[in-house]
Amino acid sequence: MMTWIERLLKALAGLVIAYVFFNVHVHADDINWGRYEGIVVATFLDDGRKLRIEKPFKYIDPRALSWDVPAWTVTDGASVPRFFWVMFAPFSGKYRAAAVVHDHFCQTRSRGWRETHEMFYEAMRASDVDEITAKAMYGAVYEFGPRWGIGARARGPGTEIYRSDVEQEEFYRDLKTWIAQDNPTTQDIARRLDVGPPIGR
Repeated sequence: MMTWIERLLKALAGLVIAYVFFNVHVHADDINWGRYEGIVVATFLDDGRKLRIEKPFKYIDPRALSWDVPAWTVTDGASVPRFFWVMFAPFSGKYRAAAVVHDHFCQTRSRGWRETHEMFYEAMRASDVDEITAKAMYGAVYEFGPRWGIGARARGPGTEIYRSDVEQEEFYRDLKTWIAQDNPTTQDIARRLDVGPPIGR
């Protein structure tokens, strides 16, 4: 028969095992968001908006797919809605590298628009952009960003009500509030935007 000391030690051992398992489990769920190879080395062009990439760099996503940005690529951030440039300074902050990669692939259209916008989210997370901001920026790009290929013009019902930058900025704030409250996945966000009703309306 076990003494009270042995029972106590067994219980403590169980707690230690549970603690270790819980922490390993939590960290295992922390998704590998991919990585960058190289850094953004760029020159602002004379128009004050466009950037020319001086050295090639790439983002490698969690599935090991490489998103290469070659040297001499010219980018202007046009793949994200204009109101972003009011809320976030152009090509600054943690999302800068993700924005350059996203812009390049929106220009080349060498991969699907859904895949490209999803990559934008993952690349932002790899750049240490917080989850709520990254999801909200993904949602805004999904709703207002470029689309191409079959069915590219399809938008969720009510999108036409967000005509001005101010209305789009309100959409973004409402979207971010919903994301903070419900913590949807990017797939949830896409489904919500595809079927409506419009966020915040």
